[in-house]
Amino acid sequence: MPSTKRNRAAGDGGEERDVLDLGGYVPYFLTAISNTWSRSSSRLYLERFGVGVTEWRVISQLAIEPRIAAQRICEVIGLDKGAVSRGVAALVAAGHVAESADDRDARRLLLELTPSGYALHDGLIALATAREGLMLEDFTPQERTQLIGFLRRLHARLPELRQFGAGE
Repeated sequence: MPSTKRNRAAGDGGEERDVLDLGGYVPYFLTAISNTWSRSSSRLYLERFGVGVTEWRVISQLAIEPRIAAQRICEVIGLDKGAVSRGVAALVAAGHVAESADDRDARRLLLELTPSGYALHDGLIALATAREGLMLEDFTPQERTQLIGFLRRLHARLPELRQFGAGE
């Protein structure tokens, strides 16, 4: 399906030009799904657990990789350094994350979940995976596998996308 279509611009003397066809434009779907999923997740997580989606992303990464620096979280989940810093600060203040100096570099802080952080993680992951299940309910197991494969292929292209057009 093409991602553009020919259209006459009303305020441009009726000249035809290519415009996005949102029904075939992959970034539209990715953005709409991601934004809606994130906003609704953040609202729900705040109501039920007192944390937003950024804090959930930090918590989930620390459960996967304990004792890592905030920079690693930024690398893995692609979040802005400032957002991660604010999320970590809130989680530390709430007692869900502990900071400790790195034995190899005392200037670097390593982060890990506390027992209350793991308890928070367990509640959040149950809700997050239930929401994922809702979104994938109409997919067969084979379609889910295909979808994950497609998303991994898109994800693998992100370094090239970041460089696309740079230096032109």
